[in-house]
Amino acid sequence: MVKRPWLRWGIEAAMAVWLAAMLWYRFVPARATAPTAENAKAFTLTGLDGKPIAPVVYQGKAMVVNFWAPWCAPCRLEIPWLQKLQAENGGRLVVVGVVADAREYAHAEAMMRQKGVTYLLAQDSPEMERAFGSPAALPTSFYLTPSAHVAHTVSGIVPQYMMRKYADDAMGR
Repeated sequence: MVKRPWLRWGIEAAMAVWLAAMLWYRFVPARATAPTAENAKAFTLTGLDGKPIAPVVYQGKAMVVNFWAPWCAPCRLEIPWLQKLQAENGGRLVVVGVVADAREYAHAEAMMRQKGVTYLLAQDSPEMERAFGSPAALPTSFYLTPSAHVAHTVSGIVPQYMMRKYADDAMGR
């Protein structure tokens, strides 16, 4: 067998680049951007229970509107953190999970019930796109103040401690 060190080096270099890319996308922090939702006050959704979900319904409470999908691993990782965030701030904060993939709504509903999630769940709609635009990545979260102004817009997974900070900012703490 003829030794080809350049082939071995090439394979090792390719594997190192692949590993670095995987680690980057797995552990890179979410990007908080300037608020972008101009019409956030105007949205109304229908929750699983058939009741309306809108800033006017939850007047005086901050909201976290989290766009997600069941097939999105970072989205699933955030679910217990969002559940805990609402439990800790139930009187001042409402969490709404908006399923961004309409084909997955039934799956999302079953998954949330199985996990015992109590925060609100709704399906994405054209009205949500008018209010928030189309999320460039999943998960994407909008942290709304009690007056429905966007305090923070975050694309990508948000560590639990940052969720608390963004929620505290939205609640005016």
